[in-house]
Amino acid sequence: MSDYKAVQTGLEISRQFFDCLEDIDPAQYNGQNRARMIRNINDHLQGRNDMPLEELLDWAERTQGGEYAARVQAIRQSIRDFWAQKALLTVPYTKSSSKQYKYKIMDLDPARPLKIIDQQIYDWAAKAGFPPDFFRESYLDHVTLYCLPDRADCNFSRFDGCTFAVCRIQDVRLDGANLYGSEFHSCAVSHTTFFHAVLAHTHFRDCAMEWASFQRARLARCNFLDCAMDSVNFMASTLDGCGAGRCQVRNSRCLDQATITQSGATDEEARASRASFLQAMGVQEPEKKPPRRRQAHGQER
Repeated sequence: MSDYKAVQTGLEISRQFFDCLEDIDPAQYNGQNRARMIRNINDHLQGRNDMPLEELLDWAERTQGGEYAARVQAIRQSIRDFWAQKALLTVPYTKSSSKQYKYKIMDLDPARPLKIIDQQIYDWAAKAGFPPDFFRESYLDHVTLYCLPDRADCNFSRFDGCTFAVCRIQDVRLDGANLYGSEFHSCAVSHTTFFHAVLAHTHFRDCAMEWASFQRARLARCNFLDCAMDSVNFMASTLDGCGAGRCQVRNSRCLDQATITQSGATDEEARASRASFLQAMGVQEPEKKPPRRRQAHGQER
């Protein structure tokens, strides 16, 4: 079995490398080019450009008599770990186990108590194999998830402040789930459903998403950034204050049937927000035809 583990985001690694470059040569690397340079480094880590990153790492490692060599070596290791985990996105997690864990219970909703899974229990199960129904009706608080079995049942579970870190999410069911303050970074999300799920302040960054469905889901203040999205379904979903940027989108599905709003905004701001989101998702709103004028006797012109 391959070694699945939590790794830093490409954005975190890119920021660390830029900070190192800025300390070495602040005249060349500073606030004026920080955002662009970090984006370029992350794009390279994600395979979106052919930036000569290795040459820059070599230079940073040698400069000033090797003063920054240890720091650069740590960045190199983070990059190797990131790429190794990214290579596993095509490899199904196949371990299974009948082991049962002793869970504490969160009974905020007495009708549907949730078993509590912390980082330690998750790590144990990831190493030994996840038992059946491990993820169903569970409560995960600030847990980093780096592997999931294909077709995992996460229905009616709750994720608070969780991170899905370079994780393969294939045929996973998150129906009726609640995700608050969570993040998906560099994940492969395929044929996965968030039917009737609630997502708030939950963001998808650098993810490849295909045939995912947010049908009848409610999303509030969620963002899709630098994602490749193919045939993602938003039928009858509600998106409040959501955004998208630098996404490569094909065949957005049923966005015309979604409710796209901006709470607390004026009508004009809400319309602009809706238009911006639709444009980022590759959807052009049809122009509204002006109302027909009528003659005094009631006949249309």
